[in-house]
Amino acid sequence: MIEMTEQILKISTGFIKGLKKTTVLSNKKYYSFQGVPYGEPPTGQNRFKDPLPCKPWEGVRDATKPGNICPQFHEFMKEIVGNEDCLFVNIYTPQIPKETYVAQMLLPVMVYIHGGGFTFGSGNDDIYGPDYIIEHDVVLVTLNYRVGVFGFLSLGNSDVPGNAGLKDQTLALKWVRDNIKYFSGDCNNVTLFGESAGSASVQYHTLSPLSSGLFHRAILQSGTALSPWAFVENAVPRAFILGELVGCKTDDVNQIATVLRQQSPETLVTHQGKVLNLEEKRKLTFPFVPCKEVIGTGSNFMTECPETMLKSGKFAEVSYVIGMNDKEGIIMLKENANLFSKLEKINNDPRAFVPHDLCSESDHFYNIVKNVKKFYFNDLPLTADKISDYIDLSTDLEFTIGIHKTLKYLSVKSNIPVYVYLFSFEGELGFLKSFIRMTISGLPKGVCHADDIGYLFHNSLISKELSVAITSPEIKVVDNFCTFWTNFAKYGDPNDKKFEVQWKPSNIQSPHYLDIGETLKLVSTTLMPNRTKFWENIYASVNLTNKL
Repeated sequence: MIEMTEQILKISTGFIKGLKKTTVLSNKKYYSFQGVPYGEPPTGQNRFKDPLPCKPWEGVRDATKPGNICPQFHEFMKEIVGNEDCLFVNIYTPQIPKETYVAQMLLPVMVYIHGGGFTFGSGNDDIYGPDYIIEHDVVLVTLNYRVGVFGFLSLGNSDVPGNAGLKDQTLALKWVRDNIKYFSGDCNNVTLFGESAGSASVQYHTLSPLSSGLFHRAILQSGTALSPWAFVENAVPRAFILGELVGCKTDDVNQIATVLRQQSPETLVTHQGKVLNLEEKRKLTFPFVPCKEVIGTGSNFMTECPETMLKSGKFAEVSYVIGMNDKEGIIMLKENANLFSKLEKINNDPRAFVPHDLCSESDHFYNIVKNVKKFYFNDLPLTADKISDYIDLSTDLEFTIGIHKTLKYLSVKSNIPVYVYLFSFEGELGFLKSFIRMTISGLPKGVCHADDIGYLFHNSLISKELSVAITSPEIKVVDNFCTFWTNFAKYGDPNDKKFEVQWKPSNIQSPHYLDIGETLKLVSTTLMPNRTKFWENIYASVNLTNKL
């Protein structure tokens, strides 16, 4: 039986009314404050602009239910949902201050950024319920930010410089800095973590001067700023294509801004996916994503390419946890449910086998294609019985290469601790694979992209009631996973005396990763060692100054 009683709290902008609840695992008491605004509604003339801090309110604001999510096509409801007034945080804490905010011990804070390709998703508790993490005595904050065209349109000028969605996240971090003490949180011990596009967002915050000093540790799960779907150098052409799609063909940035601000949210969501050409769609690219801003166009989040910044050591000197799932590429079957009927077409498309940054019409390019087919498929055509090998290739193109590059740059340019992991436990709480399995039979074994979410967060989509026994391997993995993450947030070290295996930091000279499965194993190699070595050689052959 879940206990819920009302709780009123005063924060910097006014009074909020939340709920006292209990967790699904142990009935541990915690306080929930949802839908708390951190920014003014980015509507009307403020659409596409940098966010503004939330103004104070009168009376007591209801914080007993989640806030609006940004307009988007809902992946599971299959319809357009949301509201542009969407800048909200959810705060979950095992304790609230008694009388003074100084006398009581403050708790470590974990701020989670949701994924969704910068195009959909929210931080609300239908997917990101706090029950598992809150068991470990930290304050958890999740947030909603602008996605798709609303968060990542760029016109390359001071009106719409771009990256508004990332600036939303920065504003949320500033809100945490100024308010988390009211929830017994320590603003001087903030860990930023996220998955997929949320993970790439975390890395962007380690690169951006706007977010400097707002967090102290970083966890990257299954995505980086170097992933091919996470960055476009020049996003401005996509704005003009979108304008043409809604009936305005012009090369005037002011006119295009006016026209796009006049459109309904539903119109923009309906048309935003159509701005991509076939080449972009082939690479799991989303229509509006982070971009390089033009210097001098306002309070810029990022004016260089992320890889340029990493190469030059322009990143936050914080401790990192970085890793991935063992079969991330299974998500390709969700994105392309008819994949099995398109294998011949894939076989005849050389660009399907090569990272986007190496694609070109040259003899060298076709030599790379030949080497890839030999390495992954033994020089044989891609057929249904080789789908697991194709998933490995997709895993590497979309995730492994970017993660490996990030690890290399961090190791070369700093001495900060970096803990590397591979999540390999496939169980009943796996989040995304359970949905893919509904429409596609015969899925290969392995942990799909986003499956790990189900072991950090309780969610109503796959577990309205906890469907596994308290003694099951799933619950053991939940406890292990959350212990690692919350220990890292508390101490900067994920280890715990209850684990027989001690997780060592990794670097170029001494690579390590922790295999998080039903049992824990410390492996003294890089992630996917044979495959990363293959790609290191490929990149070295293309450009000796741009080694992987």
